[in-house]
Amino acid sequence: MQLRQLRTFLSVATTLSFTRSAEKLHLAQSSVTEQIQALESDLGTALFVRAQRKLALTAAGKRLVDYAKEILALADEARAAVSAAANVASGELFVGGLDTLCVEWLPALLSAYRAECPDVQVLLRSGNSAELHRGLLEGTLDLCFSFGSALAGPELSSLDVGNEPLVVIVPPDHPLSKRAALAPRDLLNEPFLVTQSGCIYRRMFEEAFATTRPQRPAVVAELATLSAICGMVQAGLGCAIVPQLAASRAVADGALIAVPWKGDPPAVPIRVSWNRRQSLRPALKRFIDKARERGVDLRPDVDRRPRASLSRS
Repeated sequence: MQLRQLRTFLSVATTLSFTRSAEKLHLAQSSVTEQIQALESDLGTALFVRAQRKLALTAAGKRLVDYAKEILALADEARAAVSAAANVASGELFVGGLDTLCVEWLPALLSAYRAECPDVQVLLRSGNSAELHRGLLEGTLDLCFSFGSALAGPELSSLDVGNEPLVVIVPPDHPLSKRAALAPRDLLNEPFLVTQSGCIYRRMFEEAFATTRPQRPAVVAELATLSAICGMVQAGLGCAIVPQLAASRAVADGALIAVPWKGDPPAVPIRVSWNRRQSLRPALKRFIDKARERGVDLRPDVDRRPRASLSRS
């Protein structure tokens, strides 16, 4: 048995789909199939069976799940202990992030980290909050960056590394574009564009107008991405409330106006989360430390309150 085969097996066992596992692991589907077949050949038994066009675990496959988790956890702990003893930052580091953060916030951090830890290969993956959470729990991500509250799970740790202001985006010719700031009640009669239910950006909209309930702006469209929302706002189809980073390029180009938000909350934290069993790894610890440093350095309006140290998280 090889560790990569066990990681692939756990992914397939969780998704019950070779296609979805290939997408999550950033592998070709044929590679996932070959790894599972090699593992089955090594163990001398089938781990999956197709029943009514659906993939299911065999009794042997179900038994292997717990052992695979323990083996991979021990392997991670062994790597962390050896690296910590040698104090060497090396190997691979799988970093996840919301798309906005991957585009607008993480590049400068990755550049600074690479200069300090050239022997670490960083692999960056974007996803929504649910995908990032699942990646940490399943071990396909070492750490991830998101907006808002901490990702749930007793085995997860997190730390705020920045504070991003919320803004209301409108077209340049919109009557509200000249306002110095906007409060919830200023916007009750405006059409709004939002992301789908369950998304962190949709939660921002709901929380922004919590104090005006049962009144709130009319939602005229639900869209899958913030880039789509920005495009719709540029076309004059409505307003949106977003983290300032999400509209920074369109605002710089003059395509949108970002009006400061005067409601509660006025900003959202940028948060890094990781699995506690990885916390001994120098590569991961140094990345988190660098994120804390860059969170202060990158933005003049970041929350500058002292942060708890990694060792106390």
